[in-house]
Formats: sequence, structure tokens, C-alpha cells
Amino acid sequence: MLRSTLSSWREYLTPISNKSTFLSTGQITPDEFVQAGDYLVHMFPTWSWNGSMARSDISIRDFLPEDKQFLVSRKVPSTMRAQDLFNIDYNDELDDDEEVDVEPNNIDTKESKEKQMVSSNTDSTSKQVEDIDDMLKNMELDETEDGDDEIIMKTEDNSKDQKRYYDLYITYSTSYRVPKMYIVGFNSQGTPLTPDEMFEDISVDYRQKTATIEKLPFFKDTVLSVSIHPCKHANVMKILLEKIRKVNERKRLENKTDNSEAKPKEYEDDWEDLQDDINDTLRVDQYLIVFLKFITSVTPSIQHDYTMDGW
Repeated sequence: MLRSTLSSWREYLTPISNKSTFLSTGQITPDEFVQAGDYLVHMFPTWSWNGSMARSDISIRDFLPEDKQFLVSRKVPSTMRAQDLFNIDYNDELDDDEEVDVEPNNIDTKESKEKQMVSSNTDSTSKQVEDIDDMLKNMELDETEDGDDEIIMKTEDNSKDQKRYYDLYITYSTSYRVPKMYIVGFNSQGTPLTPDEMFEDISVDYRQKTATIEKLPFFKDTVLSVSIHPCKHANVMKILLEKIRKVNERKRLENKTDNSEAKPKEYEDDWEDLQDDINDTLRVDQYLIVFLKFITSVTPSIQHDYTMDGW
């Protein structure tokens, strides 16, 4: 808890920067965090701001609106432990002639119905982020290669005792100028998980590097959580944003070559080139979509796709 206290003091003492540098550094300002949060809430209703939560229960930071201190998504399911995902080897366990009948929609009837409700509300807007997902699929980052396409099958081991639920919180880190994730877990009976139990749902590669036991900084009452330390977030986001820009640029050039007639050179100017560069980049309000895609590699057994049906 000493580290948690030091972290809180560092957050408090670090001055706020309002200079936008998210494309060059991967960092965002508080205003950009609010823009990205508004977009996330609009696109995916399972996420929400703290909203009308009682002010007496929350530690307000004055550089953020009172009703937008943090984002939360509650009761996100986790049916397997992180280590179990990496222990599955289908090539060794299944014969070549053995048929595997996996029906993801039958994993949990209640969850499927809830996801369908969310999907029906977001069909008209989810197409806006499908291109982001397509761009991320082939990116060569160690952090995002493992566990993204895992199929979680319900077996005898995935009993009610194995099932867990997580409340996910995202707030703004002033010291690193990036979003910071906190997870709070519960077992199938609703009893809070211990920190050691929550660590079971953190990827082994990250448990000792980026996961930290902290109390939630925005609640006045003590609520223990596991935080994903943001020291590397800006660098990872910078790499992801640059890769997205390059993918967009390549698609644009391919489309221009295939489908458009060459313009006379006198019509080409610097403004058109500048507009192309702007169109190739990711908008800042889409920042948290990419951020959560990265977080899935840290917490692979927590079903983030339940919170973001457009992925």
C-alpha cells in the first residue's frame, strides 16, 4: 500500500498539461480524455461515466468535470484464469479427425441475451470502429498477439466456482498523461476477490511488471483493486497510433491507384497532401478504443468483448 500512497501523491503533485501531443507521444490531455470517454460511452452503453454518483463518496479532481471523473463497466465476466488460456494447446489435445463444435453463443444464455441487446443498440455505430479492429489485427506487437483470438469454451472446469465478474474503471493519470485501468473482482457469489485472486486474471508476463495492488483513488472509502501501471502506456499507444496511420495511408494509396484517374499535376497542392495526412490519422476521441484493445493482452481472461460488442 506504500506504493499506492506514493502514486497518489505523484498524481496530486504533477502539473496538468493541456498541450495536445497524442499523435507524437501517445499521451492525452484531460480534455482529450473526456472526448475519448464520451465516444466510448456513446459507442458502447456498457461503459458509463460516474455521472450522478454521490459527490460525498468521490474524491473530485477539479481539472475534470464532476460527472466525468472516471469511466466504469460493471460485472464483466471472466470464466477462466489467465494461465489456463496459455495452457490450452489444441494441436496436442485434439486428434486430426476429431470435430470440435464450439458455440460461443451458448457460453452463457443470460450473457448472450445481454450482448444481443447491446448489439441491437450499437449496430448503427459499431461499423465506425470495425476498421480500427481490422487495422490492429496484423500489427506485430508482442503485447497484442497473445490471447486476442482465443475461444473460451465452457467445459466442466468452467463451473460457477470458476466464474468471476469484474468492475473495470478507467481514470486519467496526471503523472503519465494517459488513461489508467483498475480492476475489482468478485466471485460467482458476489464476494470480493483478494488481490492474489485478481492477479490470477492478469497475464503472467505482466503480473510482476505492470500490475499493482492499489485502493481506488477516486472513492473516499477503501476499495482494493489491481491497477495496470501506466508507465508503458504512452509508448505502446504511440506505436499503435503510428501503425494505424501507416495502414490508413497504404489503403488510401492503393485505393487511389486502383480507382482514380491521375489528376493533372497543376491541381495537386500542399493542402491536398495535408488533408490526406489528417485523414490517415486516428481521431483523439477514438483513443480509448485502441487503449482497451491493448489492455486485453494484459487481462486476457476478462471478456472485454462483452463490454465492446463492436470488436
